[in-house]
Amino acid sequence: MTGKYETAVFTKEHIENARTKGQLIGWVQGAASVGIFLLLLQFLGWIPLLVIAGIVGFAGFKWLTRKK
Repeated sequence: MTGKYETAVFTKEHIENARTKGQLIGWVQGAASVGIFLLLLQFLGWIPLLVIAGIVGFAGFKWLTRKK
């Protein structure tokens, strides 16, 4: 077996490398979002941050459930 799919242009190694890079990017994005959250929490405190999150969540819910 040559490590290549019959009808594909990419080898199995290409696909595995892309999957690994995607997972790594996901972990970096998750760590960055947690870091930003903790930084905001340090500056604002819990109550204002929860109020802002509630407003954003409610607006997002209304936007997603609107009639078209």
